Amino acid sequence: MQTISITKLRNQYRKNGLTPSLLVNTLWSKMESEDPAIWIHRIPEKSLQERAAELESESMEKLPLYGIPFAVKDNMDVAECPTSAGCPDFTYLAKTHARVVELLLAAGAILIGKTNMDQFATGLVGTRSPYGVPGNSFDPDFIPGGSSSGSAVAVAKGLVSFSLGTDTAGSGRVPASFNNLLGYKPTRGLLSNRGIVPACKSLDCVSVFGLQIRDIEEVLFVLKEWDPQDPFSRKRKLLTSWSFPERPRVALLEDGQLDFFGDSMARKAYEKSVNVLAESGLCLDAEDLSPFLEAAELLYSGPWVAERHIATSPLITESPQSFLPETLKIISEGNKPSARDAFLADYKLARLRREADKIWEKFDFIALPTTGTIYTQDAISNEPIELNSKLGRYTNFMNLLDLCGCAVPTALREDGLPAGITLFAPAFRDEQVLMWSGNIHRTAKTGAGLELDFEPESFFKSKEKETIDLFVCGSHMSGLSLNSQLTELGAEFLRTTETAPCYRMFLLPKNKSLPIRPGLVRCAEETVSLPGELWRIPLSNFGAFMLKIRFPLGISQVQLKSGEKEYGFCCDSSGVENCTEITNSGGWRSYLEEMPP
Repeated sequence: MQTISITKLRNQYRKNGLTPSLLVNTLWSKMESEDPAIWIHRIPEKSLQERAAELESESMEKLPLYGIPFAVKDNMDVAECPTSAGCPDFTYLAKTHARVVELLLAAGAILIGKTNMDQFATGLVGTRSPYGVPGNSFDPDFIPGGSSSGSAVAVAKGLVSFSLGTDTAGSGRVPASFNNLLGYKPTRGLLSNRGIVPACKSLDCVSVFGLQIRDIEEVLFVLKEWDPQDPFSRKRKLLTSWSFPERPRVALLEDGQLDFFGDSMARKAYEKSVNVLAESGLCLDAEDLSPFLEAAELLYSGPWVAERHIATSPLITESPQSFLPETLKIISEGNKPSARDAFLADYKLARLRREADKIWEKFDFIALPTTGTIYTQDAISNEPIELNSKLGRYTNFMNLLDLCGCAVPTALREDGLPAGITLFAPAFRDEQVLMWSGNIHRTAKTGAGLELDFEPESFFKSKEKETIDLFVCGSHMSGLSLNSQLTELGAEFLRTTETAPCYRMFLLPKNKSLPIRPGLVRCAEETVSLPGELWRIPLSNFGAFMLKIRFPLGISQVQLKSGEKEYGFCCDSSGVENCTEITNSGGWRSYLEEMPP
């Protein structure tokens, strides 16, 4: 297996006899012969085998990422594993999982390890690590890109199906471009940052590295949620229009604003990329994009670097020798900006946002080179800070201006190294960005990772607008008497969940057409959280499902323990008079187990 896409693995599980145990053994052997600098911490072989055996006792159909191997950047917490953020003296043993890790494991994915990174996520080069430098997957003399270096190389070399990085200045896009991958940077706050060592807490994003957009969509299906325990989490906005023109309008940089830093091969690759964009069905036009380029300069020259100083304190003041020289030099500057500097920079950013808004009135997307060039490791060692800053010319503004985007491989340079563009749009246009990034990737025919003949699948259109998620806590749960009412209408199981502790459960008696079932009644007093399941049903079939519901049951919004609200079964309080309360049974399944035979 050169690359292991999610859909390829799933087919092998279903049709070719592959098991998680066989996969884990294969990957372990492969990792033993690969560059050890890809990893900072690998999950022990015995633990991987135990995880595989655990999955083999589960139903594949109930776990959306069953047996899919993944990696995370080593600034993300994994319970009982060390988190270093690329700094040995900073290392601590995590007590709990980062929220995104927790969600992926609950969906059946297999965590293979924690990957190398530029120290404290400060760099776009991938060489600022005391744990070694993972070589570029195409040519180890070149940099892998950073700061999420190991996460990109692990996917490109077929060690995992996807990986997570973080992206503040381009750390999820630059390594993707340098290793022939898709690198998705979501809208800020769309994915939870809880349990992740911050770089700039107000700007950081979890990013996803994938072989194709279809895989990234599968991962997002699991990860997208509003996290009430993450103060920077944001609820998705419902946009008034979800369809772009048949040929979306895309702004390109005017030629005078393009800078390839003397790299003629990069310029030629960009020209090929522009042709790919046109062939993909996009309508292209050059535009003065000065507001974006000016905003990019603010990230490190402005007061936002103070957030990096906060994130590394008190270590940076108490033990500066713990830092690599380049990292220390950059982050130490964060102790200098004053409150006055912060306000002045905020005023400037507000002006630039307003100017950018005028450009967005004319365009649906903007497409820029992901980077203007690539460097050898030797070149970076000679000029570590100046060359790194050049790599951020087309990436640093993204989070400051509240945009979402995806790096897409679109060309191979004359020296055989990959190159690409980043397609981006305003916040919460993630679905459109991903759909068109998939179109561009298929048109480019650049393969994925080291597999140059890889053929990306069609975009897996999100079912969000064609379906409704429904919370059930009684006989409609999987394996129970009324579950067929859901499955016959094409409903899909999503995950188990719990209500907020503000409901009481009553036993509704059996009648001529229905078995005993529970009634969930909202109450003012605090109770206990009650278990249930979340199912996704096609909107076109929801009306037929509603016809099966009888008083006193109905559909309303149910508050979950996570703070989210989902449509689900509720009961009219007038319908439970003289009914037995079963709240303390701990849920419907528990009640059924307690019933005498």
